[in-house]
Amino acid sequence: MSTVSVKPGARLGARLLQTAFPLFGTPPKDIQALASREGEPTGIEVPTRHGPVRCLVYRPPNDYRLTAPPVYVHFHGGAFIVRAPEQDAHVCRYIADAAGAVVVSVDYDTAPHVQYPVAEHQAYDVAEWVRHHGHDHGWDTGRLAVGGLSAGSKLAVNVCQQARDTRTRMPVALVSGYGATDMTLPPEHRTSPAEHPAVAPWLIRLMYNTYFPNVATRDEPLASPAVDNDLAGFPPTLVMTGALDAMAPESDRFAGRLAADGVAVTHETFPASDHGFTHDKPAQVAERSLELIVDHLNAAYAITPASENAG
Repeated sequence: MSTVSVKPGARLGARLLQTAFPLFGTPPKDIQALASREGEPTGIEVPTRHGPVRCLVYRPPNDYRLTAPPVYVHFHGGAFIVRAPEQDAHVCRYIADAAGAVVVSVDYDTAPHVQYPVAEHQAYDVAEWVRHHGHDHGWDTGRLAVGGLSAGSKLAVNVCQQARDTRTRMPVALVSGYGATDMTLPPEHRTSPAEHPAVAPWLIRLMYNTYFPNVATRDEPLASPAVDNDLAGFPPTLVMTGALDAMAPESDRFAGRLAADGVAVTHETFPASDHGFTHDKPAQVAERSLELIVDHLNAAYAITPASENAG
């Protein structure tokens, strides 16, 4: 794996974004309240080829302990720069409660400390560790799904790509929320009907210059799933986009590619929403998006026998 030098200006920009994120990245209280209960998740460390990765484990209510719960491996967003899995606490708690699943939220490495494909490898390695060792924790690893939001959406897709390429077990479901799938697109080609879109060209440039600084690798399928020529065999996939999101067109195209390759796709677009609608007002949209995730996971978990455990 080769890396290229990140320019000082881009490195500084990434540090500033990481420092400023807590000021604007915390969901409003009414969005956080969508999760019916509070409480701290359990932290675990998972070994990967790039070193140990911290994961936050959200467990379902005790009512579900009568049987081994299914597992959902979740990847947060942040343009591959922000490292804050806690931003998705309400999402993880909601899924744990409503789907009765153990949610493993992955704190993967980000730029400028690392570059592509470190997070992609870590995402797959964590999912594989859960598949092989989750039963030691009482989890039903035969019913393992993956998903993510924004940058995390791509990492969830990457897990499925690597499962296909290594001929290991495919997750039973995939969730993609307002994801990025094409790193070959120039920043100015991501446009939005909104006057001030949440994902502005400067953020895309910063992501490219820090996590994908090697231009020659941006057209690799792992970097840009949009150029992957074989998506057949992917699990049932939920794709959610906001019509005002500058990244919606590429996510919409990816949903079309999946369907064309025979994948069962549920594609939901929120007409008046921008990037990050799971974390922002109106609460009705955020809640509906979480309901869609749970419905998608429950459907996949229901058709996979609970006794089918993957070791």
